[in-house]
Amino acid sequence: MSWHLFFDLDRTLWHHERNTEEVLHEFCREFPDLHAVDPREFTAAYQRVNDGLWEIIQSAGYSVDYVRKRRFPQLLEAMVPSLSAKVRRELGLTLEAAFADRTPDRAHHYEGMIPVLLNLVQQGYVLHILTNGVLGSQSRKIAAMGLSDVFVTHSTSDLAKAYKPDRAIFTYAMRVAGCRPEQSVMIGDSVLRDIVGGQKAGMKTLWFCAPDALKPDAEGKADGIFSNYKHLPEALCLINCPPFSSTS
Repeated sequence: MSWHLFFDLDRTLWHHERNTEEVLHEFCREFPDLHAVDPREFTAAYQRVNDGLWEIIQSAGYSVDYVRKRRFPQLLEAMVPSLSAKVRRELGLTLEAAFADRTPDRAHHYEGMIPVLLNLVQQGYVLHILTNGVLGSQSRKIAAMGLSDVFVTHSTSDLAKAYKPDRAIFTYAMRVAGCRPEQSVMIGDSVLRDIVGGQKAGMKTLWFCAPDALKPDAEGKADGIFSNYKHLPEALCLINCPPFSSTS
């Protein structure tokens, strides 16, 4: 049988920090109300606000609109407290629109990733995307990296009506992919959402721990681990998922 590999997107394939940093630094240069703000502090504050809001919606099951309506107003309140409520609200809307327009088309990714993914396809692995995000923006990120033809299916939280680590999104992804848990591997950076979630759905798991990765968000042990994409093929073999497996 062929192994089906399900990849998380942000912080696993698409370099979330580098791409958002690039856009946020542009904002600090372009918008007069942000000229006095240190771009590095602005970016760090954005990551805290955004990640906190995503924690809320993933726990409560809210839509991503909850995040989009709040992250920039909260960021501006923290970083430019002198702004009036009216200006903060209007500028927040402008920044959110610009962020949604620009960020998904940025293409920073992890070193060595693309040739390894292409090689995996040539070896007979079937590749999929399984991500907490909306299809529109996530598909643009994949296209920006030149990987639209690499992934057979895209399973997102808006399509599945569930967020990782809810078993429902993994079940949805495998159903769309036409595969069973025993022939599936979940690959991602989050111990809670990718590793623990994937294991509860019956999948094998590989934890991607990049050199600049965030701290683990839960306790758990993946079947395997890699920190550089050049080691991914070996990691797959170590968890008994070789190319063109004859396992039935």
